[in-house]
Amino acid sequence: MLEIAREQGALDGWVEAIEALGSLTSRPEFVAALQADGMTDENFQVIVRRVMPNVTTAQLNLFRLLRRKSRLGLGPDIASFFRELVDNERGIARAVVTSAVELDADRQAQLERRLAEETGKQVTVETKVDPSILGGLIVRIGDRLVDGSTRARLRALRSQLERAAL
Repeated sequence: MLEIAREQGALDGWVEAIEALGSLTSRPEFVAALQADGMTDENFQVIVRRVMPNVTTAQLNLFRLLRRKSRLGLGPDIASFFRELVDNERGIARAVVTSAVELDADRQAQLERRLAEETGKQVTVETKVDPSILGGLIVRIGDRLVDGSTRARLRALRSQLERAAL
């Protein structure tokens, strides 16, 4: 898909189409209805065109192929993976940052700048709040995880104290 999107010079259009695929197949009951025996190819195409009026023939053929192979359930995973590929193509890294309290806009922008310096990429930050970490941050970028939470530090301290007591 990425190669086709590059060749067509239509990366944004493919991102939109794959996001629509992810939405269209986001719930098991949607997938079941779209893959039901009574669903004709023509009706399927009508539904896809309603969700995404600007769908190209190549994009529609991908949707139809996934349906024919009973693989529509993979839509959300395909969308997520394609998003990663496109982000990599564009030099963008996505970070998921978990904190004990909500981060204000200034702190989030500061964090984005620091992560951009460390990764050499433009970084977009998605924040989550988890009061159980007590304080600090947990940052995940791709397959890298940095746990700077107070909870993790307390666990490490406890482990050191236990080893020292032996």
